Amino acid sequence: MRRSGIALLLAGLLAGCGPETPPPAAGPTRLVVDMAGQTVAVPQRVERIGCLEVLCYEKLFLLGAADRIAMMTRTDAPWMRRTNPALGRIQQLASDPVIEELLRRRLDVVFHTTGYPEAGKIARLAVMGIPTLVSQTMGRDHPEDIDAFVASRDRMLRLFATVLGPDYAARAEDWCDYHHRMVEMVRARTERIPPAERVRLFHVRGPAATDTQGLGSNTYWYGEIAGADMIVRHSPLIGKGTLSLEEILKWDPQVVNVGRFYSADLVTRDPRWVRVTAVREGRVRELPEGVFYWDGSTEGVLLMLYLAKELYPERFADLDLRAEIRGYYARFYRYALSDTELDLMLQGKGPDGRRRNRMRN
Repeated sequence: MRRSGIALLLAGLLAGCGPETPPPAAGPTRLVVDMAGQTVAVPQRVERIGCLEVLCYEKLFLLGAADRIAMMTRTDAPWMRRTNPALGRIQQLASDPVIEELLRRRLDVVFHTTGYPEAGKIARLAVMGIPTLVSQTMGRDHPEDIDAFVASRDRMLRLFATVLGPDYAARAEDWCDYHHRMVEMVRARTERIPPAERVRLFHVRGPAATDTQGLGSNTYWYGEIAGADMIVRHSPLIGKGTLSLEEILKWDPQVVNVGRFYSADLVTRDPRWVRVTAVREGRVRELPEGVFYWDGSTEGVLLMLYLAKELYPERFADLDLRAEIRGYYARFYRYALSDTELDLMLQGKGPDGRRRNRMRN
């Protein structure tokens, strides 16, 4: 089991800090290796899960275990509630979690990112007997090539399935098989495109037009697989961050895609962008989003297909994007998209026909 000097120190400090909810009753455990490479002992049966990172909900929903989420970090992706009406019964945290609330929830495990919540809170949960697992790594720990990236996406979903138990392995492997098949299909058609002929692409993450995602991100690697020249590669940015407008003008993207349910107006109504080829040629587009934003969820594979079709329609003339999205939702989310819903999604809108990011996240 993972042990921490911080945790041991806190154990002594907590002894004199007044009464708290006692640790859950001890029982049989099994060892799981999380995304940070740490070995963690988790209960044999996990019933109550705390999702303290935003990718957690979508993974558990895909695996058919959303009913085991006791609390989650608040997010507002457009198709979450439409695909799961029971979402409203899950407590959502609007800000940094209060440790006492987490303890009161009698959680079996907590999933979190590296660095959030702060190390002291994570250590305190461990002291109180709640296993904590890193399911999303941040910072400079990022895949260095396409194969490593694809493997990391598979490993993330398998982590959730492993924690849930053996009954969930088949669903995880079904997604991994689909993921590999789609990556191989797209890669076979794009990997020989000469660098000089690749379409230069800039991804707007928002809320500002110059906010983007750098090396290691879904948008970067799925864009590379789809044959894009992701202009962020010229910068040292890793993870989410900002480029200067001068850098963007210098690298002059031919296509600009706006994600996270922000408006293309961020770019098209800013006169400073008029020199960018994508603006002059009318190739600024609002990306579809889904159960979670395509820049982080398993739907990143749909982002890859969308980009391939968008950038190289002649190479992907046989790719029926509507059929792939409809099939994905039926196969992995157990949800039948209507024609109207599919139209709205591909137009970059939510079920209500609007496009807006109320949380500005």
